[in-house]
Amino acid sequence: SRIQAKLNAQATRILREASGTTLTQWRVIALLATSGPTRLSDIARETVLDKGLLSRNLKVLIKNGVVNAQRDTGDHRAQILSLTPKGQAIFDRTLPVTQARQQKLQEDLSDDELAVFHRVLDKLEISVQKK
Repeated sequence: SRIQAKLNAQATRILREASGTTLTQWRVIALLATSGPTRLSDIARETVLDKGLLSRNLKVLIKNGVVNAQRDTGDHRAQILSLTPKGQAIFDRTLPVTQARQQKLQEDLSDDELAVFHRVLDKLEISVQKK
């Protein structure tokens, strides 16, 4: 939990400086940029974030013209979310900053260490999904 808190604090600072977004807002922007238009429930499932937290952040992103929300013609209770040109510009400007951070975090790890780390994370994820 200490490492996660430190990583989140660092990411929050970097994202605020690079794009004026929060960590949750960046996750929404990045997911929409890479997956295209989608629903809130899909974002919640993919990011494993609380729907209430996502909903509050989406309201801000929509209000600020970063995300567009259109009624889903197949399910009038749902909205299809997509990035606006402003949102795409934020993604394009911020992605290199986040990629540089990722490289910096990994620079002291060998390829073998990274491979083991990823295998351990995969195993832990599988383990917590078991009943």
